[in-house]
Amino acid sequence: MLLQSTIFKALTIVFVLAFSANNAYSVVESGSQSSKGTAKVTANVPQFIVLHYYSSLTLNFETPTSEALDQGDNTMTVSWEGAAAGDQLSTASLMDAKLELDGTKTTVKMPNVWAIRGFSQSGNAEVTVTIPSGSDVLSKGESKIGMSNVKVNDGTNSGSSIKTNLGGIAKSSATFGGIELDLDFSKTNRSGSHTGGQYTITASTI
Repeated sequence: MLLQSTIFKALTIVFVLAFSANNAYSVVESGSQSSKGTAKVTANVPQFIVLHYYSSLTLNFETPTSEALDQGDNTMTVSWEGAAAGDQLSTASLMDAKLELDGTKTTVKMPNVWAIRGFSQSGNAEVTVTIPSGSDVLSKGESKIGMSNVKVNDGTNSGSSIKTNLGGIAKSSATFGGIELDLDFSKTNRSGSHTGGQYTITASTI
């Protein structure tokens, strides 16, 4: 009997201690606890550039209106031997026609034939245009058209090399530009397609 009483008391003490421990744990758990930390975020954006361009351009010159220009009256002295003397047509006396060139050259302006998008350290890009060696002549047999003085432009700046804005990677913020070049028709005597001219556009981040 004494042994049973001792065991019962021991179990009672264990139960009381366990109950007390559970109650103490519940009190701690019901309290509000929080922790916080601050993380610094850094994004490394690479230099990146996209160049849009036409790899082939065909320039279709509009057909001018054919003209007959009346140069006025002229009187010539004719000998009995058939020789004639008097005023004759010359370069200086020719009337102006609707189709006229500055000498033998004409400057062709082609708007929006290239575009760039991307990122750079400065937010700008350099766009350069060059004519590869041997690519400055368009030919059709013996008929030649010389190509020279090629320039790029972005609507504000113009030159063989320009610094322009690089507005980001989105299509909506692309920078558009054009090309200007001189064509020399002094050695041109045939109609039809003259081929062989080239220019190279280079876009670089700066």
